Amino acid sequence: MKKVFLLLIGLTALLQVAGAHAQSELAATLEVLSAGVTVQRVNTSNPIHVTVEAIVGVGDVIRTDDTGHARITFFADGTDTELLPNTEYRIDSFTGNQTEFRISVSVLIGQTRQRLNRLLDANSDYTINTPAMALAARGTEFDIRIEDNQRSSLLVRDGLVNASHDSTLSDVAPNYGIRSDLETGLSDVVFASTFAELDAALDGCVAVINSFEDTRINVRVGPNITLPRVGTISADEIGLFMGTSASGQWYRINFRDGYGWILSSAPNINGQCAGLRVFADNHVEDIEQYSAIGDAIEIDSNWSATIPTAEPESETITDIEESDASTADDE
Repeated sequence: MKKVFLLLIGLTALLQVAGAHAQSELAATLEVLSAGVTVQRVNTSNPIHVTVEAIVGVGDVIRTDDTGHARITFFADGTDTELLPNTEYRIDSFTGNQTEFRISVSVLIGQTRQRLNRLLDANSDYTINTPAMALAARGTEFDIRIEDNQRSSLLVRDGLVNASHDSTLSDVAPNYGIRSDLETGLSDVVFASTFAELDAALDGCVAVINSFEDTRINVRVGPNITLPRVGTISADEIGLFMGTSASGQWYRINFRDGYGWILSSAPNINGQCAGLRVFADNHVEDIEQYSAIGDAIEIDSNWSATIPTAEPESETITDIEESDASTADDE
């Protein structure tokens, strides 16, 4: 009888441990929105096809194929993640309760949309890990895209998301986005509402400038004719625009291992460009980028500067494409 009593005590203790574990590691609901969804349970090697709905938990990996579309709901208030086709997603940790919780997930490849329809208190945390950056959100809606090369991109639609890579941190507000590569880390935070706009803002757009063969264009440190010239360039050397000024006609280009600005009244920008990054009219590039190549640049508070220049003898230099190839330099 004593042995039976001890056995019952042992079973009770095990049940209590199991109950505590169930409370500390919560479960989420997986809903199939379009066929092509599998779940690979933690510590297993064979994925299971899900056709309607399933319960998923910590360690489970959810995948969608070319047609698959799914939604994972953590709480009934709308805290969920939508998985688009060709996405791989893992629940790393999920503890707490409806009021206070800690969620950590990983987006390994593909595209997701996160919705967190509550303001988190100091005891709650919602972290999304990607190959190239970690994201911490509070009361927000945002999209994540992971490419085959593991480059990670973020677009924020509502709320605020903190992006980090190693020791670098950036806050991303609504209608802005950021990218991160494994080696180069976080990009600038740029205005974008789609991933195409984010890529165009950071990668530039193909552009062509029509100009006379003997005409060269002044490249300046910012979008203003009063700013110092950092060199000249011929039209056929320009293949990309990396941005434009708010007032238009000034375009940012790659130049001297950095960036420079040219004035052009009639550029031909590739029609597939989702939109150039817009810079303020008083934007000035970091002059340190020019220190290794060519003459040094000096800028005072009034934008006045003296810069040694070597004028080409056989070519006309102009800030704007002129109909007369013999137009003199503006300075």
